[in-house]
Amino acid sequence: MRRLFVFIFTFIIWQSPCQSSPVNSSVLNPEWASSPTWIALLSYQQTLFNQAYTSQADSTAFFLASNGKNDPHSELLATFDGLFQNNSLGDEHPRCRFPARYHWLIEKLSTSIEIPAAPKCEAFNTFQETLNAAGATMIFPAAYLNSPSSMFGHTLLRIDQHGQDKSNRILAYTASYAAKNDPSDNQLSFVFKGLMGGYPGEMTVLPYYMKLKEYRDIESRDIWEYPLNLSQEETDQMVRHLWEVSGETFDYYFFTENCSYRLLGVLDAIRSEKPMLKAFRLHAIPVDTVRAALQHGYIVDAIYRPSIVNQFQYQLDLLSPDQRDLVYGLVNHPVPEYATLEHYPAEQKAAILETAFLYSRLVTTVPQQVAAKRSLQLLRDRNELDIESPLPELPTPTQRDDQGHLSSRLQISAGEFDDQPYIGFDWRPAYHALNDPGLGYPLGSELKFLDMSFRYYQDDGLKMEDLSLIGIKSITARNRFFRPLSWTFDIGGHRVEEHEKRAWVPHIQGLAGPAWNVSGGLLYALAGGQGQISSKLKSGFDVRAQTSIGYLRKTDSQQFLIGANFEQSAVNDSDPDLRVSARHDLQLTGNWNIFWEFERSKISGSYRNQYELGIKVFY
Repeated sequence: MRRLFVFIFTFIIWQSPCQSSPVNSSVLNPEWASSPTWIALLSYQQTLFNQAYTSQADSTAFFLASNGKNDPHSELLATFDGLFQNNSLGDEHPRCRFPARYHWLIEKLSTSIEIPAAPKCEAFNTFQETLNAAGATMIFPAAYLNSPSSMFGHTLLRIDQHGQDKSNRILAYTASYAAKNDPSDNQLSFVFKGLMGGYPGEMTVLPYYMKLKEYRDIESRDIWEYPLNLSQEETDQMVRHLWEVSGETFDYYFFTENCSYRLLGVLDAIRSEKPMLKAFRLHAIPVDTVRAALQHGYIVDAIYRPSIVNQFQYQLDLLSPDQRDLVYGLVNHPVPEYATLEHYPAEQKAAILETAFLYSRLVTTVPQQVAAKRSLQLLRDRNELDIESPLPELPTPTQRDDQGHLSSRLQISAGEFDDQPYIGFDWRPAYHALNDPGLGYPLGSELKFLDMSFRYYQDDGLKMEDLSLIGIKSITARNRFFRPLSWTFDIGGHRVEEHEKRAWVPHIQGLAGPAWNVSGGLLYALAGGQGQISSKLKSGFDVRAQTSIGYLRKTDSQQFLIGANFEQSAVNDSDPDLRVSARHDLQLTGNWNIFWEFERSKISGSYRNQYELGIKVFY
């Protein structure tokens, strides 16, 4: 009986997939556990205070050692033991689950020990064969102010396949990291959870044409494609690492561990001699990660894919006024004006039909079913002409998004308010304001995060004057074809006149209204309100109706902004406040500006003047 027990025990140990390595782990160099490649493959980061390692991966299945999340050396030992596990495990074998780690480790060990035969990894092999990767391209859809998760832009990887070219790149696959949010969450809950890491993030692999439809067609975002100069070996290792992280969970934060941060982590894992992630511990703005990839020599080219809206506007500008009327009528009139179309020669008819077809995909005033039929009819009519397109492609912009001013801003100024001189100091970690240089940014867009302004008065000392936790302005011109609503939102605090003192008061503000293109600039008229709550206010709170009228014009090197703001309290019986202002910014170099500003205001019945002259630098 005892012999039988010993036999069974020995058999179980021999068959166990967790059997220990037959080779002593002393062949492992302890320094490998802290090598940049191992650190990047396991997504380890060092804590700020004691420099201990912790992986940002949250799934226990991502580690082979029980303490692998916090111990790179234990994880290395467990990975080494995994080399010798039974190949009958198939897809569950560690070498099948983590092919990138084992590829790196086997290269390190190849001269020290005899490497066991590789298991049969059917699932990974299918993944690898499906991608058929020949290279990769970083994709940057521009900022999209109407979605909190895309306000700063987005980046993803396109896996370019062998045999593909410009004509069929849309069939390639993409790897994209995004928050796995709850569809039932409202926008406020979405923003809060996104800021606080309330959503898990996951890497997904989807066809590029689906991403193009989402970003370029539905959200009307320009897209920049940046081919990466990866070798075939680096490309293969990237695919192995994507397999490892696909389906694993990481915390997702809008400003730090976001899509662009995780994408840089993939690149660090395959070319770790110059890691990029260390520079993005505080925040990772997508366009900044594109700049980092440029500086590290990853990017070799830039290709522009315009949004469907910009393509339509370009084609529309090439048509005569009568032809534009016809485009509008073909899509929106109760009975399309096809009879008028027959008066034009074939080439002009083709231009009108192509432009009308694009417009039919964007917006229409007729019912959805009617619109779909008209869109299909326009496409058929265009194809029946059987001639080449007479419309040229939209030219590539002279300046890309990544060539605009840098994201953080520091500003120093000197001024006078109500005859009191002051020194001003402003700092903003991100991202762009209406009065900042416009090249590389959409006209009328503003997105500020943690924008803070201080002033030093000789009598009052240094005080915070203004704080915008997050401020958004989306000023978009209306025309006959599109009627977008311009809007602004701001939450933070500012100083107000109360009991003859300038009191600090938190506020939340929202305005909306129309805007128009006027003489190359934007004229806007917005109305809305502002809520304030503070014990320093007479009633403890205030609700104020507001209107704002302004005109913004930008050239390649200058910005002009004039405006008038009117406020009336709905709580206190006080006179309305009125401010008129003018500001001029002049760009000295790409990231250095000087500015001057004048404001005259009537507040609590008293007139005040403010003058300011300063310099700002983007870094």
